[in-house]
Amino acid sequence: MSTKRDTFLALLKKKKTGKAVIDAFSAVKQEDFFDAAFRKSFYTDETIPIGTGERSDPLTSLARMFGILAPQKKWRVLEVGTGSGYSTAVLSRLVREVVTVDLYGELSAAAKARCKRRKYDNIRFYSGDGTDHEPSLGIFDAVIVCGACRKRPLSLMRSLRRGGRMVFPMGLPHQQQITLVINDAPEDGDGLLKVTFHDLCVFSLLQGRYGFPVYLPEYLEGNEPPVVELME
Repeated sequence: MSTKRDTFLALLKKKKTGKAVIDAFSAVKQEDFFDAAFRKSFYTDETIPIGTGERSDPLTSLARMFGILAPQKKWRVLEVGTGSGYSTAVLSRLVREVVTVDLYGELSAAAKARCKRRKYDNIRFYSGDGTDHEPSLGIFDAVIVCGACRKRPLSLMRSLRRGGRMVFPMGLPHQQQITLVINDAPEDGDGLLKVTFHDLCVFSLLQGRYGFPVYLPEYLEGNEPPVVELME
């Protein structure tokens, strides 16, 4: 294990990150998911270019989101924002199944190839707007959005079981706050969802219905890109 990796894991322990989350980060190497040209940024909060103008997530904020989500091994989790696949692989060590969606098909395909090569086999990959997906993806125990939202992505609540948890960064482009929503409103719909706000953070901007403007051809034509599964 590299010294920088040791230092990062020690930092998580110092921040009182749960053992399960620390173990998950320990099990997945950044070297397997990012170009070696950016190795100086590995295991730090410096974000790394991953293609299509996108960048990796700030590492300690990502770990904090996992800690706030408090995933359980039996859970089925939806991740919005696959990126390089690094966060997806870490999450897959914490839960039974991950369904992950990225707006950019080329990022999804590359992430799937990386995860398949390392035998992270409990992941299904999709491309499209993960905040506005089809009900056919099913019901989840939790949702994590790895991108800055300008408002709460409430359409995702339809995908959460009762009592399920959703965590996401929300706020202005230059700074957000980690936000947790619990699907505990009364079944008659007459009541508010429980929302709590946590650490400040800076994530790449979410693109799509609850994020910030995008310039993909599908959007310029007035349509939203469909969510489609990446086949073999």
